[in-house]
Amino acid sequence: MNPIAVYYDTTVLYWSAIIITVGLLAALFMSLSLQITNGGRIVSMMLFFPLAVLFSVPLCRILHWYCHQEQYGGFFKAVTDYTAGSYVLPAAIPGVWLAAWIAAKLDDGDTAKLLDAAAPGAALTVAFVRLSALFSSACRSKIPVTTGVLQHLPLAAGITNSAGATEYRFATFFAHFLVMLLFCAILLKFFLKRRRMPMKAGRREGSTIRMFLLLYSASELVLDSTRYDSSFLPINGFISIVQIIAAVCILLLLIHYSRLSIRANGQRFWHWLLWVLWLAALGGVGWTEYLVQRHGDWYLGCYGGMTLCCIFLAGIVYRLYLTCCGRVEPESDESEE
Repeated sequence: MNPIAVYYDTTVLYWSAIIITVGLLAALFMSLSLQITNGGRIVSMMLFFPLAVLFSVPLCRILHWYCHQEQYGGFFKAVTDYTAGSYVLPAAIPGVWLAAWIAAKLDDGDTAKLLDAAAPGAALTVAFVRLSALFSSACRSKIPVTTGVLQHLPLAAGITNSAGATEYRFATFFAHFLVMLLFCAILLKFFLKRRRMPMKAGRREGSTIRMFLLLYSASELVLDSTRYDSSFLPINGFISIVQIIAAVCILLLLIHYSRLSIRANGQRFWHWLLWVLWLAALGGVGWTEYLVQRHGDWYLGCYGGMTLCCIFLAGIVYRLYLTCCGRVEPESDESEE
């Protein structure tokens, strides 16, 4: 049930909608300040935000409809009636990119710089979207929490079962809320650190938004697995569509930074070592996902192992980033320029 915050005459405001709105406003103000810091124009960011919402929401809805067609009365109803149903959040990625491209073109700006300034705000937006879920659909986790002392936030959330009793499960959405708040702080620090890097040090625009994709994708690989309502393609019932998108994003980032690293350092043995370790970590994610689906009482061990594998996946990509884009040249070189 979605608790009502304000009810006046025919006007109804739900807590979930209020929380998402607050998150969007906070993200907008943060992005505007970073856009100015990055030497960008305010107009570009003001154009970007409404376009991002306009493009992203239908895409998230369409992908959810494709995976859960039984919940809707057809495609047309799915994209016109938003009072019911849900969304696949990572489907917003192409919509956000398209919005940034259009906003940058209309205001004669730079798409990569615009997305960099919006990246910490994007993490903040996802955090508030996940927080709002606590007020709209309770807990959607499949992990039971039976220890009394742990049956409260931030570890567990209550849900009413079919018998009318309250049971507690791992608070997936609240955990994601906390994780995305942490990622927002990390991305903010990352953005400001890169601003202080001299251009000759190999600073490339677009690195902050790529770090957002890396962190967000790694977190979704684990947290989406904990949900009982994950979205699956009709031809696949093992790995959710969110996990597939997350894995593809990390793979593309691996390829991108591998290419830049080879260009900057030449082909080295440690490139092969990092690629093999990355594939091993990806295999570990798949293996732990298989185990957790086959053994329902192995949650702690499986998700602990999956988390470590995802940290390795992200860490290897970040290591490749450092070999080509994270190095700062001596100040003497910069002064000679």
